[in-house]
Amino acid sequence: MLGLLIAKLIAFFLIMAAGFALVKSKILEPQDIRGLARITLYLVIPCVTLRAFQVEMTSAIGKGILLSFAAAVVLHILLLASIAPMRKFLHLNEVEILSVIYPNAGNLTVPLVAATLGWKYVIYTGCFLTVQQFLLWSHGRMLMQNERAWDWKKIFFNVNILAVLAGIVVMITQVRFPEAVKDAVYSIADMVGPVTMLIGGILLGSTHLGDLKRYKKWWQVVLLRLVVVPMVVVAILRLSCAANLVADGTNILMVTLFAILTPPATTLTLMAEVYHKDAIYANLLNVASTVLFLVTMPIVTALYLG
Repeated sequence: MLGLLIAKLIAFFLIMAAGFALVKSKILEPQDIRGLARITLYLVIPCVTLRAFQVEMTSAIGKGILLSFAAAVVLHILLLASIAPMRKFLHLNEVEILSVIYPNAGNLTVPLVAATLGWKYVIYTGCFLTVQQFLLWSHGRMLMQNERAWDWKKIFFNVNILAVLAGIVVMITQVRFPEAVKDAVYSIADMVGPVTMLIGGILLGSTHLGDLKRYKKWWQVVLLRLVVVPMVVVAILRLSCAANLVADGTNILMVTLFAILTPPATTLTLMAEVYHKDAIYANLLNVASTVLFLVTMPIVTALYLG
């Protein structure tokens, strides 16, 4: 399994390198990324969500979903509880805190799970995404805006939240897409990994990583996101013996771990720009973490399996 994971990560690196080369050769301009980012956010990710929920509901899958959802809720509660210590002891700002709490689960977890475990396990990414998307567009947006009131309209009418709700309905009712619709949705969903890494390469080619020197705490954020949080999660999953609660629990919880192992959510850069925070810093954290997670992910996964 580790061999498949490493092979997929190498493929991701090559796609990122291609995006980097397109920018450096002047074939693409940095601003060209906006169209790709919008396509990913408003088309690809919703299709990924809908595909994830296109499964035949069985007793085993139902139990796996409950375990995966419970794990996602517990881990997010622990991450939210870490905000106060991060403020008090590390003096992290909003962009830094959100970069630690919210990983790029939707864009990167799905292709990694599909490549290593198979598409039948992608349904469990939907459990993590359901919890994350709700919190990201409620708590995350509030923290970015320094607000206290919840804007329920913006939460539930967000395209990704609507896709999650539609996916849940489709799964419960066992409605199946017509063949042409299914082919279109599945084909778009398959784009998520390549498009995400291509965007990462374009960002890398457009970014001066030397600018990180202006931010004294960037390495703390990256260390927390890629090493400290994942290692704590591995310890929790192993010591709790939660994998023994259902059949195939080890692989089901590995999907949750994969989500935790990814870099900061790319959505945070867009949110920082919209809400007048330091979008350049958010982007730098994302790019630096995306490069380094290609190394940290197989190591942490090996520790979980070992």
